[in-house]
Amino acid sequence: TEILKEEPAVLTMHLRTRKEMSKVPAHWERMKDLVKLRDDLGVKTLIFGNGDVHNLEDAEEKVKETNCDGVMIGRGIFGNPWRFNKNIDRDKDVSLKERLGVLVEHTNLFENILPHKSFYIMKKHYKAYVDGFDGAKDLRVKLMDCDNTSEVKKVVDKFINKL
Repeated sequence: TEILKEEPAVLTMHLRTRKEMSKVPAHWERMKDLVKLRDDLGVKTLIFGNGDVHNLEDAEEKVKETNCDGVMIGRGIFGNPWRFNKNIDRDKDVSLKERLGVLVEHTNLFENILPHKSFYIMKKHYKAYVDGFDGAKDLRVKLMDCDNTSEVKKVVDKFINKL
């Protein structure tokens, strides 16, 4: 209540506790209560939800069910930035070469925008990009040994050249 009385432009509610992390389903039933509280207070704060949102259709359904103003997608977007486009199915419409190219681009952006962050953080994304095709496991193992974009690009280029 106190936060809403300050009338922030947007309030995003992660619908799990810190202790729960990702071990339990997000509590989307609580979103209706938050939206009602906002409406009862008469404030104009936009209410966004987060937790267990896997694609655009899922997000749209959660908005419809809870009357929240928007949804954030976290892990559901890992390795699949195409998920924002309803007309593209990553596994059918995106070539492996393009997917791996985006992995290299993502790595480069991470390294350039967040140079103060550990490169290890970027590696958690590799499993999401590198799955569901022959040689994926071996490629992931090699990527885990990389320490920068240059090394990642060499590993990916070598893999693509073998296709």
